[in-house]
Amino acid sequence: MRKLIFITAVLLAMHASAQNRNYHSFPEDNAWWNFERFQGMCFMGGFSTESYSITFGADTVIGDFMYSSLRIPYVYFSGSGGCTQSIFPGYAGAIRQDTGLRKVFIVPPGSNGEVLLYDFTLEAGDTVRGYLQREIDTPDTVISIDSVLVGDQFCKRWLINSCYEIYLIEGIGSTFGLVEASPGCRTDMPGYSLDCYSLQGEVQYPDPVTGCPLLTSVYEPEKASPVFRIYPNPASGPFTVDISGPFTIRELRITDLAGNTVCTQNTGNQPNSFTGKLPAGLYILTMTDNKGRTFHQKLIVNP
Repeated sequence: MRKLIFITAVLLAMHASAQNRNYHSFPEDNAWWNFERFQGMCFMGGFSTESYSITFGADTVIGDFMYSSLRIPYVYFSGSGGCTQSIFPGYAGAIRQDTGLRKVFIVPPGSNGEVLLYDFTLEAGDTVRGYLQREIDTPDTVISIDSVLVGDQFCKRWLINSCYEIYLIEGIGSTFGLVEASPGCRTDMPGYSLDCYSLQGEVQYPDPVTGCPLLTSVYEPEKASPVFRIYPNPASGPFTVDISGPFTIRELRITDLAGNTVCTQNTGNQPNSFTGKLPAGLYILTMTDNKGRTFHQKLIVNP
């Protein structure tokens, strides 16, 4: 009997150890995320994009724990009409992770108390809790779980919002601005996209990507982003996509919420303006420029 108990204990310990080995921990230093924030149909009909990095600053002690501070070095803003800048350089909070619990916690700016940021133990159908859900009454739920290549390893990925295609990726975090609140399925809210993630100076996500520079206050025109708007949006018939800036859009791809490609247009050297018509629904427009970079915007088509 004692032998059986001992063997059972060993097997349980081996199982727990294997689970811990399979967990891809969240970075705590020498990493950065590059994001695009896009806003269409501001109160005066304008549109804007903001490009920025989130990286680590100095460690700090808050209460009984050591935290890694998050900071935004610089923001490249481009807009028109009534759109104004929404993301600003500076302190973006402090985080710590509990690898045993597979959770990451954040102390938001202006606060001394921590809140759950990421829970990497969620199962399909679970309700998402914590800091990412702070601005909606009905929290997101886990729609599906799969895996995605990060560096040379596959990491778990949770789809928690199909309206804005928000994923949580183990070891990376949210693709929607890292610490930005979920908009639920409210229409005409700003969108965020994760352009790339770098660790120890090496691009880890997505694959392939040509580079992932830390965006600083040194203005580099080749790293600036095009500004595009879709009008009308929501649309009830034909819509137009206009892109401003010295960029050539090589491809326009439209997908539905299930990830199915509705149409693809190879634009070549055509002018950066396109007109189309789609059935009622919510769509994601992905544009690839002549440098291989991708930019996203959502489109709502009413019946």
